Amino acid sequence: MAHLIRVCMMAHGGFNEALFGGLDQSVEEIVETNLSNPTLTDFYENYWVAHNHNEVVGGLHSFPCDDFENDIRNPLVPEDRYLIESPFLEIDATGTYYINALSVFPEFTRLGIGSLLLELARRLAVERDFTELGLHVFAENSVAVSLYKKHGYREMGRRPIIPHPRMVYSGDILLMTCNV
Repeated sequence: MAHLIRVCMMAHGGFNEALFGGLDQSVEEIVETNLSNPTLTDFYENYWVAHNHNEVVGGLHSFPCDDFENDIRNPLVPEDRYLIESPFLEIDATGTYYINALSVFPEFTRLGIGSLLLELARRLAVERDFTELGLHVFAENSVAVSLYKKHGYREMGRRPIIPHPRMVYSGDILLMTCNV
């Protein structure tokens, strides 16, 4: 479970910390609870981990984007904190097979693992009869943006991030899509 928590938190660039920080449970405990809840898109069965010589090196969290509609909000989180989600919701990826998190642990970058995870997402989308993949990415994350463009993703929308001191990135969030 620790590897999935790391994948999720790395990919989200401080979003989890901004949303769940300072509550009655630690951010990691809340993320782990979400990973254990089969009624949420965060459920661990929507995650895949990448291995290199029996070592976890990164992972992917993906599912049909429309499944977000069934997620319930965490009652521990004050309603006003959900404002941080608004840029993502304004440019949603409805109808796509959605990549919610893709991360490669820093010590394993530049080995093609991100490309392999994108290929896995494409195969999962095809298996589920989707014609398009969607994802959000921080515009400042130039390495990720470059990887997605290399694989045929194109920018379909852009919104400013709601500033928060726990967010790693500032600037814009991009919606990118790609035909499978």
